[in-house]
Amino acid sequence: MQGKSKRKVPQRNIHGPKRYRRGELGKEILLIIAAGLTIPAAFLMPNIPIALKPLLRALTRRCRLKKSKHFIRSVTYLKGKRLVSIAEKEGQQILTLSEDGKKRLLQFDLDNIIIKKPRKWDGYWRLILFDIPEKKKIAREALRGKLKQLGFYQLQKSCFIHPFDCKSEIDFISEIYEVSPYINFILVKEIEGASHLVKNFSLS
Repeated sequence: MQGKSKRKVPQRNIHGPKRYRRGELGKEILLIIAAGLTIPAAFLMPNIPIALKPLLRALTRRCRLKKSKHFIRSVTYLKGKRLVSIAEKEGQQILTLSEDGKKRLLQFDLDNIIIKKPRKWDGYWRLILFDIPEKKKIAREALRGKLKQLGFYQLQKSCFIHPFDCKSEIDFISEIYEVSPYINFILVKEIEGASHLVKNFSLS
């Protein structure tokens, strides 16, 4: 019987040009600006001044892009979406993060947030209760979805529970969704019917 041929997995060249999914390059540029790197607003002009071409090439290499036009297109997109604005620094107009841009960066952090599991459970339950008005329905549903994504157990429609420390994460999430006044964080030692919760979270 002839053995199955092994499928060859192509090796990725980490030093070569990078293919960005939609929005990824914009995220990279926002992070570059947030890190304090000066990006002249002149990159938004139809004809970029010759003096800026070396910087453009350097930024293109930094983002591991093959063509600088992709960088320019993303900067223009960010400006059109009002994620970056133009400010003056030492007589030069540069790109800075707008308030919406800062919120978008926080959103990136939100996407990466996790609830860390300690080596030993402290025996306390964290209850998240919320009563968010209908005018904030989108934020309410986003919060509900995020809690599920983070592994919270839904006791009731607006009541979630988790066994591990998550106060700072909940504070951060509620700030992002602008629903802090409507959320209650409660720490409890005992809860009725906890056996199925212990099983759900695989607690000893």
